[in-house]
Amino acid sequence: MEYMHNGKTEIQALVVDDDDVDRERLIRMLQRGPRPINVIEASSQAEALQIIRHAEPSLDIVFLDFGLSDGDGRDLVPTIRAEVDQDCPIVAVTGNVDEQVAADSIKAGMTEYLTKRALSPERVAASVEEGIAWRKYRQDLRRTEEELTHRSLHDPLTDLPNRTLLFDRLGQACARARRNGGSFAVMMIDLDRFKEINDNFGHAAGDVVLTTVGRRLRGHLREVDTVARLGGDEFALLLQDVPDYDTATALAGKLARVIEQPVVHENRILHVGASIGIAMCPQRGYTPTGLLSAADDAMYAAKRGLDKLVASRDNLPAAPTFDPKDMLEEIDQAISHDALEWHWQPKVDLRDGRVLGFEALVRWRHPRSGNIPADQLIRTVEQSPLLETFTNQCLDTVLSQFARIQHKVDGAAIAINVSARMLERPTFVDSVVELIECHRIAPERVTLELTETALITNPSQAKRVIERLHEHKIPLSIDDFGAGFTSFGYLREFAISEIKIDRSFISRFTESRFDQSLVNSLVVLCESLGIPLVAEGVETPETQELLVSLGCNAGQGYGICKPMPYDDVLDWMDTWRNQAPMIRQVNA
Repeated sequence: MEYMHNGKTEIQALVVDDDDVDRERLIRMLQRGPRPINVIEASSQAEALQIIRHAEPSLDIVFLDFGLSDGDGRDLVPTIRAEVDQDCPIVAVTGNVDEQVAADSIKAGMTEYLTKRALSPERVAASVEEGIAWRKYRQDLRRTEEELTHRSLHDPLTDLPNRTLLFDRLGQACARARRNGGSFAVMMIDLDRFKEINDNFGHAAGDVVLTTVGRRLRGHLREVDTVARLGGDEFALLLQDVPDYDTATALAGKLARVIEQPVVHENRILHVGASIGIAMCPQRGYTPTGLLSAADDAMYAAKRGLDKLVASRDNLPAAPTFDPKDMLEEIDQAISHDALEWHWQPKVDLRDGRVLGFEALVRWRHPRSGNIPADQLIRTVEQSPLLETFTNQCLDTVLSQFARIQHKVDGAAIAINVSARMLERPTFVDSVVELIECHRIAPERVTLELTETALITNPSQAKRVIERLHEHKIPLSIDDFGAGFTSFGYLREFAISEIKIDRSFISRFTESRFDQSLVNSLVVLCESLGIPLVAEGVETPETQELLVSLGCNAGQGYGICKPMPYDDVLDWMDTWRNQAPMIRQVNA
């Protein structure tokens, strides 16, 4: 890496060329540049390999000729990436001026292609600066991607694994137990008296309790075990190699005593207890959902009773399960009778209040059970034969609604969520195009929203579908970005029109320097790709102001407007138009 020489940062460069004259000419040009530079020479592939593997300090940039006496210089690229740094700039310097060779070189991993006849001290110095800048950009991008991945798998308050990571580890544990035998325990923990602490002393005190409990649990378990926070005051544990219920109950008792130790906050002594439910694998089955459900039932039994430790044993009744078949029949009837409702939530420019669009969100009021959570409705439909019918009716209904008011919403667009599984349907794009044309809507004003899952489940299929949508000028938005596992590389490969950063990054935005730096990094990334960034979950003026200062200029959330019935949209628009001038004045 770069190091100091006479108070200035010195670059460590490798020049690989078997022509002594050409090599010396390039070295002189490098040494005439504005940066101090230490040049190492190699006249063959074999010599270069030795330097690459043993250079101290590490190389910062490599200038590479192709036609070496003992091989092709391009063969060194994989070794440089593996031995030096995957982001090390590699500049091709060759006498070959063929454009196809240049293009193939860039595809092979070169960062720049220079011809020897066009070399000049200025051009070489520019290559050094661009290479160093490119390396820093790639390293910053990778760090941000790693932080995003970590953030998507961990609770932001306690930094414990979240539900997603717990399910992944629990699935692996179930697979091992089924394959190799053995047993393990799953525990659900709910804190007693936590609500009183929050109500009496505030959320700051509650946060101290949660972080302290999380730290204590992690400190009293082995590295192979998992402590996860599922939300609120609920924790879940995966304890490997626990032989039986008696051992698990003894461990739970020790953990309960750890949790019950006093917590000090602002000269106050806070006390919480714990209700713990236990389920064992294989006694309660080999599925993560079944084990967690059994442990959850046992935990609630512990919370209701005098015994604060309850094990879910074989002879206990299984947890009641919802019958998807009954629900599917009722959803089918709801679709047939147009009983599904649509609420619209606006997306606005945070600087001047201009309405950019609306997101249409499905709602279903069950005739007996009342409002059904949207995620439960969608999850049930996605795994059923109703998906295509459901999707087509949703598109048709929302587009019909939008068509009736499209000339009254100041050019705003409409966004509709689509399941990743619809990308597998060969008629999907044709159906969307036909519906848009049928309702006489400009395709640019209809945005389809997909979650990250759609990109990573079947990337090649997703890319083909997205390219077809792009050909028809239908924008595509990636919803809940950062909550999954998308690599930033996907964003360069797909014709994406918008990224919506997940609300979990915005919920503690004004308090979390990490989330602020993360949003700032995403702003830079999206600007470089020419993709607008939208913040979800904007709930306070402080959040809105900070987002704008970081360069995120679009948002939606309860602080702007909650999802509203379709019939209320035009009235809301009239009211919002009167508020927009005040927003512009505040942000001026």
